[in-house]
Amino acid sequence: MRKIPPGRIVIMILLAAALASLFFLLGLNCEKAYLIPLLVFAYFLATYFDVSLPGLGHVSSDHIVAFPAVLFIGNPFLAGLLNGFGYLLERAFRFGFRGLEAKHWLSFLAISVNTAVTTLLFQATGAFTAGSSLTKSCLVLLISLFVFALLGFLILLLDRIVTGTDFSIRQWMSYLFKYLLFLFISSPFLAIFLLAISENHIPFLILSFFPLISTIWSLRVNFKLVEKNSSLIRSTQKQEFLQQIMTVEAGSLEDRNFLKNFLTGLKDFVKWDRDILYLASLEMEREPIIFSTGEFPPDPHGVIGTLEEILQANPPLKEPVCRSGETLAPMLDARSKSQIIMPLSTDEISFGILVLERVSDQPFDSAEVQFCQSALSQVARHIQDKILKGQLMTTNQTLLKQTHYLSEILKISNLLKIHLSSQEILEEVADGISQSLGFRTVLISLYKQDEKCFERIAQAGLDDRWNEISEKKPPEQNILRHFREEFRIGNCYLVRNVTPTTTTIMPKMDDPSGASPDDWAPDDALFVPLLTSNNNLLGVISVDEPRDGKIPSLETLNALEILANQAVHAFESAAIHAVARHDAVMDGLTNLYNHRHFQESLSRVLRQASVSNQTFSILMMDLDNFKETNDTFGHLAGDAVLRSIGQTLLEVTRKDDVAARYGGEEFAVLLNGLDSHQARMVAERIRSLVEKKPVYDESITQPVKITVSIGIATFPKHSRNHKELLNIADLALYRAKQAGKNRIAEGP
Repeated sequence: MRKIPPGRIVIMILLAAALASLFFLLGLNCEKAYLIPLLVFAYFLATYFDVSLPGLGHVSSDHIVAFPAVLFIGNPFLAGLLNGFGYLLERAFRFGFRGLEAKHWLSFLAISVNTAVTTLLFQATGAFTAGSSLTKSCLVLLISLFVFALLGFLILLLDRIVTGTDFSIRQWMSYLFKYLLFLFISSPFLAIFLLAISENHIPFLILSFFPLISTIWSLRVNFKLVEKNSSLIRSTQKQEFLQQIMTVEAGSLEDRNFLKNFLTGLKDFVKWDRDILYLASLEMEREPIIFSTGEFPPDPHGVIGTLEEILQANPPLKEPVCRSGETLAPMLDARSKSQIIMPLSTDEISFGILVLERVSDQPFDSAEVQFCQSALSQVARHIQDKILKGQLMTTNQTLLKQTHYLSEILKISNLLKIHLSSQEILEEVADGISQSLGFRTVLISLYKQDEKCFERIAQAGLDDRWNEISEKKPPEQNILRHFREEFRIGNCYLVRNVTPTTTTIMPKMDDPSGASPDDWAPDDALFVPLLTSNNNLLGVISVDEPRDGKIPSLETLNALEILANQAVHAFESAAIHAVARHDAVMDGLTNLYNHRHFQESLSRVLRQASVSNQTFSILMMDLDNFKETNDTFGHLAGDAVLRSIGQTLLEVTRKDDVAARYGGEEFAVLLNGLDSHQARMVAERIRSLVEKKPVYDESITQPVKITVSIGIATFPKHSRNHKELLNIADLALYRAKQAGKNRIAEGP
């Protein structure tokens, strides 16, 4: 959100005060005059936190203010006028008072009329007044909301018709349905709020306000997510369109059907009214190609001459040129108000020009220009391939293959950034090798040095046999015997005619007949060891069944080595990250959670319990006379005592509980789902175990006896507040200390 000048805020406050004074002077009941600025501010917020609907503008939640407003002040016309002023204030807040345009004042009028008419209908029925039926009132509210939405959309539709703006009825009906759904979902909460107003029940009014606001906000967030999802789908469709262009054969560019499909597909994403495509030929006997999806310009020879001049200019046009306003000289239609001239070129040569013109007032934006340029770049590369008559075909195929390899290498490199688990990393590596390097089956095994075997961890292409394969752990010699210099190619080991065993690292398929020397045989094996930076063996990648049925090329082996190295780096990084994540939440001495994690867990559990109306308890405990223990036996003995307490807490608590070292000799336990009685039972068990469990350590000559005092606080019995719960538990602990230590105290 951009920063708003303080002066503008002051002016808005003064304007709101002036409005309040004005309506007071016009005869509004003095007791309700204070509602004027409040309602204007409420309308302002409802408009400010609106929802953007593409092609329609912004849809606000002003209905949650309009209907309560008419109950408060009893004047539908004033409620509508206040809504209009709230809208104007919001526009001024965004753009400044000088930024208000005629369309804003028209919207002010439309909003005021819509609100006034709808709330007048609502008031006339006597809904949510003394003695009215609740069922009738709710039905009237639904009808009023429907009229509110329908009238607002009819006003917008009329505005589009009068101004001559393009619109899609189908799209508008879809958005109208969504808006009605938005109003319908919020209507029960609005009805509760209106009922509280009609009953003049202040506590009920306050309590009903928050569910209403929460519902509206949730729906607003949902609209945002839908909008982002639509944008993502649109972006995906663009990427698919660009990928389709890349797969088109170069020879098809001479086909006018291809050119028509290309421009029509491009027009689905970038709208224009007139176009012309000029493709020059570098062959003397060939004529240039001139194509348009619509009519040719009135002076085609003049336009073609202009395009040829642009194409032959020195230096040649390399970037798109956007023109509008005074700089525009229309080529295709005198009514055009914006234009793009885009070159079809590569770094080596320029051979075409595409001109697009738009009649509407909206100029081409940078995203549209960039997308057109990307699409034309794809086409230009195909045309260049045709001009060069396939001389670079082999090189291009090699580059594409390397690019595919590099993309998979980059994919593995990105795993270093997102810190996947070790299992997920190896699964990604297996899938990447299978898809990019052309192996039907991939198996990754980790070396268990202490067990002298390999454990199969991840695979690709072996789903139907994975249960059987994963249970077998090949002995280390079954694999290491293949890592001989005679089989080595770079860091890979290619072994021909491997003798299968019951624990072969990759079970083989049946041997096809008629295999040639260059064919991959079922008993062939290709291993890539996973070596750490210290040259220690981490594991091995075994690949089989190349899709082309041939012995892998050196390029493939090199890519396989790089992927193996990246897998090792990602694996090591994931291990380091796991350790760091563990250290960030754990206390190193006691192996309990630390103070920060306890606080975060308490906040999370409190939020969940507040929503689900569940209970939980907190134990705050402190070691009795711990300073004397340190002074008598030394700090090493003190550390041993703390470790012993930590072990006791781990034995007593459950998986869902959070036991933490709160600080020094203080400990805390979050007992999820336990009430105060159950918490006291757990506390007594902890106190009893600590009392009966002397601490032995090599640093001391005799066992150390220790006791613990415990304070209990329970949600929601004692408090519903985070800090108060901790304070109550702490005070209870203090009382236990004052009562003689080695005790349990509960509550405030």
